[in-house]
Amino acid sequence: MSMDQATAALLEQFNQQAAALQPHKPTIEASRAGARTMFLSLAGDSDPDCRVESLQLAATNHFVPARLYQPQQLQVPDAIVLFLHGGGWSLGDLDCYDALVRSLCQQSGVRFLSVEYRLAPDHPYPAGLDDACLALRWLHQQSAELGISATKIAVMGDSAGGNLALALSMRASRSLHLPIAGQYLIYPVLDVHSLHDAYPSRLQFGNGDYLLARSAIDDTRNWYLTDEERSDNPEISPLLQSRLDDLPPTSLLLANFDPLLDEGKILAERLQALGLLKRLDSYDSIHAFVSFGILPISQLARTRLAKQLREDLLALV
Repeated sequence: MSMDQATAALLEQFNQQAAALQPHKPTIEASRAGARTMFLSLAGDSDPDCRVESLQLAATNHFVPARLYQPQQLQVPDAIVLFLHGGGWSLGDLDCYDALVRSLCQQSGVRFLSVEYRLAPDHPYPAGLDDACLALRWLHQQSAELGISATKIAVMGDSAGGNLALALSMRASRSLHLPIAGQYLIYPVLDVHSLHDAYPSRLQFGNGDYLLARSAIDDTRNWYLTDEERSDNPEISPLLQSRLDDLPPTSLLLANFDPLLDEGKILAERLQALGLLKRLDSYDSIHAFVSFGILPISQLARTRLAKQLREDLLALV
């Protein structure tokens, strides 16, 4: 297995920049600013034909910013995807993922709702997950006005957003009693409780030379949790959930040079045994690569994911 050449060149650039920096632990503000700069600079072209409406979803004591994306050619008019961005529950925003969501929306012909959930450590667990639940409820409540079917609402998320999407699916089945048509998890965070050496990919790719470091996984977990919360909570580490049989059909997109690779494969094996694995795709790239639209392999992954999404939702009654 060899890394995609364009990814390797970008990774070398990352590592050269990191080597030039003074070693210190950045503040959360600096981490957010750095992540925003990286995502926006690598996002690639933003499709201007996708129509975007800014929303404020009302919660009890706050509002959740969101964007409703509609493609120029709506090919599955009664479906929508709830998108939850990555960033270790503590970084990222609607802008960072705008180009990615526009691309998936336009290519699939499916509407998207992208949600700017509250971030840790300012708002630790379960704030972000609660906001995701609010967005799902809103879609069901507004389904008639939006012209969507309650049985054609899918969820999608990358990294920590994939973690939230999976936890949302569990809540939707067990406490919200709301249907989810399918979930699309992009290199999700699945276990922040077990020791890193439980997963060989964490040891092989997590030393900081492949963008995502083991120390960063630890930092984001610590930001996300309060002293009262345990990291073995299945809503935080879903791979520790003993029961997965009530999940919707699931597709996984993984990166072969990602510290999170092994836990994604384990989830895929468990879902396969239950007949719930819709598709598993692995790409010779690194964590977060689907957001890096300047990479040809990112464009390839987006095109395939969009095609699958359209076909899956068209097949639903």
